Amino acid sequence: MTREAFKEHICSQIDMMDDSELEEFASFIQDDSEDKNVAEELIGIKGEFKKLTKLVQSMEDKIERVERTHKEEEIREFISFDNFLKNSKDAIDSLPKASIFSISKTNKSIEALQSGFTTTQYDNILNTLGVSRCANIGDKFDASLHEVVEMIDDRDIEDETIVEVLEDGFIYGEKIINYAKVKVNRWTL
Repeated sequence: MTREAFKEHICSQIDMMDDSELEEFASFIQDDSEDKNVAEELIGIKGEFKKLTKLVQSMEDKIERVERTHKEEEIREFISFDNFLKNSKDAIDSLPKASIFSISKTNKSIEALQSGFTTTQYDNILNTLGVSRCANIGDKFDASLHEVVEMIDDRDIEDETIVEVLEDGFIYGEKIINYAKVKVNRWTL
């Protein structure tokens, strides 16, 4: 490093100092040359430390983004599983009670399976993951959260009200993971 480059480096390091550091540095410079060398070394170390601090912060931010993305992928898998369970429950609910399937053991098995499908259990799991459902019957339609799959025209129900949730939608933090598919009451003019 040339003397001129070294001088520029020292000046740039001095520019980064606050007032108390500058006073301390000035007292070092007024002392003998050994103290001056120590002061110059300290200035260089301080600059390198600031660079390393910024690098560590940048790496921590990248790690946090990767962890968030990874968690979102896990949540998407859970949502697919949740939709599968809900569809299975709906299929079981629609089975005729008085038919070929009315053998008592089969009915007991179906009832046991149905009792395992409590929404509060799944909602607790979702809450633990930081996920919430974004549609309920009676909510107002919101295009940023819901996707209209069907519409009805019923003057006894308030306009733009969700009358059925066909597929749950989910929010993770403040980010929509998937839109709820809904049936909405829409008054036609």
